[in-house]
Amino acid sequence: MKTKTLSVIAMVLVLFMGMTSCKEDNKAPKINSAVLSSDNKTIAVTFSEAVYAKADATGDLTADNLAVTAPGLDFTYTVTHTAGAAMATVNLAVTSVIQGTEKFTVAAVAAKPIYDNEGLAMEASAKAETGNTAQDLGIMGNWVSEGDNVAPLLVTYFNVAKVTANFKADMSYVVNQFNIGNATTTPDLVFSGTYQIEKSNVGEIWTVKINQDLPFLGEAAGIFEVKKNPEVLWYEVVQTSGTQNVAPTPAAGFGSSNGGTLGVINIQKFVRVN
Repeated sequence: MKTKTLSVIAMVLVLFMGMTSCKEDNKAPKINSAVLSSDNKTIAVTFSEAVYAKADATGDLTADNLAVTAPGLDFTYTVTHTAGAAMATVNLAVTSVIQGTEKFTVAAVAAKPIYDNEGLAMEASAKAETGNTAQDLGIMGNWVSEGDNVAPLLVTYFNVAKVTANFKADMSYVVNQFNIGNATTTPDLVFSGTYQIEKSNVGEIWTVKINQDLPFLGEAAGIFEVKKNPEVLWYEVVQTSGTQNVAPTPAAGFGSSNGGTLGVINIQKFVRVN
């Protein structure tokens, strides 16, 4: 009798443990992690299990299913995912300056739930945060252009030997022009005003708009790119106010000032001054 009683108790325990295990396994999916790439271009999102866009275990996740936010940054994004995969990739296109202190948050969208293969929907509170962004200040900083880096157009038509530029964090700038024969530290011309920059969707090219206050009022526009290894700032801008100049575009690339008629003679190159 005692043996039979023990057997019944053991069966009840096994049944209870099995039911408990099933209950624990029957959980809604979660967002386990969100890892930002070193170039700020993708976020690898890992879920707790295989996920789908529809309750019948079909459908790839899209940007409708994941809300991505980062206060202070201007960006758009898409989502790459295959139905049934436990990972998704958020593809980022950041168009603003990145200070290196921002973080992205990836969250579930209540109106477009994410499901597991049993049809359980992810809780609306599910989210994960990335680490800090990698700093990308665009043109901000101190730069110098001299020697062969000075645009041939400036040398030929404006007698320029050296240019220093300070693009400040408050979106103002000061550019000093030193003409050929000037061996002093006093520039021949000082240009100042404000600027706006925005990263394009073409490689690492940015657009820049200049609102000049001194030595005369004017507007200019163009493109730039901070190339790596070694670091060199490529800068191509034309004055657009009071002229028929047409600014170069990211799509047309460097050498596209005035529809390409100027070729490469309007490309200025700078190196950073620490």
